[in-house]
Amino acid sequence: MTTLFVPGIAGDAVAIESAYVDMRRRTELDMGRRPNSRRILSIWMRRGNIDCVTRVGSCDPLHGGTVIAIFDLGPREPFVVWWEREPGTGDGVQEVLGRSAYSVLEFDA
Repeated sequence: MTTLFVPGIAGDAVAIESAYVDMRRRTELDMGRRPNSRRILSIWMRRGNIDCVTRVGSCDPLHGGTVIAIFDLGPREPFVVWWEREPGTGDGVQEVLGRSAYSVLEFDA
């Protein structure tokens, strides 16, 4: 069982929730639509020319850096992954992914 976490933020539930909500809001502003309520731990999909698993807390399989959040913008809409270039910097980068995934694993409630 894996509960929601944001890499780089110690086990303070309030701080974790605040960071997650902030990334969700920024995604909404940038994308023009609100991500759905799913809290995604990992996604297996084709990125570029490879099939890969992108998982929160792990190294991004294409760019390096730590994956810090994954958002689902809804049916027939893309997924958005946030990753951190350098650990502990808080320098989050958004990347818009494809619309279809082989599988999605959510955090436990």
